[in-house]
Amino acid sequence: MSVTFGNYPMFSFSPEEFIVEEIELDGTILERGKAIENKAGNGNGKFCHFVLEKRLWNTVQAMGAIARNLRVSHRKFNAAGAKDRNAITVQLCSAYGLTPEQLLSVDVKDIKINGAWLAGNKMELGDLLGNRFTVTLTKENCGKKVTALEVEKNAKKMNFLFPNYFGPQRFGSLRHNSHLVGKLLLQENWKEAVMNFLTYTDKIERDKDSRKARKQLAKDGDFLNALKTFPGHLKFERTVLGHLSQKPNDFVGALRNLPRHTLLIFLHAYQSYLFNECLRQRQENEDFSIRKGDFYCPSEPKFGFPEIEKAKKAEKKMKEGSGFLLLPIIGSDTEVGDVEKEILKKEGIEQSKFKIKGMPELSSKGTLRPAQVPIAQFEAMSEMGENVIRFALPAGSYATVALDHLLAH
Repeated sequence: MSVTFGNYPMFSFSPEEFIVEEIELDGTILERGKAIENKAGNGNGKFCHFVLEKRLWNTVQAMGAIARNLRVSHRKFNAAGAKDRNAITVQLCSAYGLTPEQLLSVDVKDIKINGAWLAGNKMELGDLLGNRFTVTLTKENCGKKVTALEVEKNAKKMNFLFPNYFGPQRFGSLRHNSHLVGKLLLQENWKEAVMNFLTYTDKIERDKDSRKARKQLAKDGDFLNALKTFPGHLKFERTVLGHLSQKPNDFVGALRNLPRHTLLIFLHAYQSYLFNECLRQRQENEDFSIRKGDFYCPSEPKFGFPEIEKAKKAEKKMKEGSGFLLLPIIGSDTEVGDVEKEILKKEGIEQSKFKIKGMPELSSKGTLRPAQVPIAQFEAMSEMGENVIRFALPAGSYATVALDHLLAH
């Protein structure tokens, strides 16, 4: 069950070569190094919104580091979107019960607070319009020599649109097996889900001690011994092993020792795999038309991003350019067509399985996702021997996938 996300090799950027700046719901771009004044206006509330600029931290780790620096619980913190580690990123976050002065006093390496103000609400996941990316292209980081102007020509050939695949990081940053665990959870095959989580290895997991420990556990099934050999940085694996060393047959209990959002990552990865397979078939048939019965949506005015909240079902075949085709992220309540039904049949999964009886807290109703998305506000900059491109994407779309198509076109 290989993952479909494109044909180009995975990229290897340094943080300075990959800059991500969040675009707020009102269209404001949170620029790197720029101080942001009070956006809430009223200057009061139980929450403190703050602009987080970070380098070599993912969002959860950065908020945890801030919490430790201020000696408060990490549970006070929320963010509109999750940003990767290996980049310089700017985003809006919130903290309950803290003051702007506290946030502005944070002193953590490679973390800056570019503004803080009181507000009446916490940040919810998805409270953003999109992200702007500034990418420096080199032969080393993208696998071949290319100029910014060449990429711009490719973007024009693509009509500044690309297939909206979920990127490789969706399936696990250390091992591409999150979707495999997710499928086993849907099948309520608890033992195999746990064992895949603990023992699966592939070439992108570089730590030799981790691979050795996983292979040994797969061979002997000795959870107590594995607890001694699994490296300390594999915290979630060690949590599961700690439970199984005491209750070797309680696989559901072992899974429930993991945070719910971690278990949901597995399920969402499998849904993403199914979406990518549906999209792959559309792409292979060069069919992004909106047919009768398909869902579609219009675009918002500022960046031209899809407005999924305005989704409609087409009553007849639509003219090209009438809107963005939406495909299902399959769940228990999504409408599925012949393509989706065939993929589910091939996978051996019934749609009703997305209501997980053994762990109902992981059940998913499903949603919709654009089949294609625009590359907005594209700029090509060739200065002082550097080739830099800048572009904006809607929330939930992957810059690495956009680059995949821009460079391979």
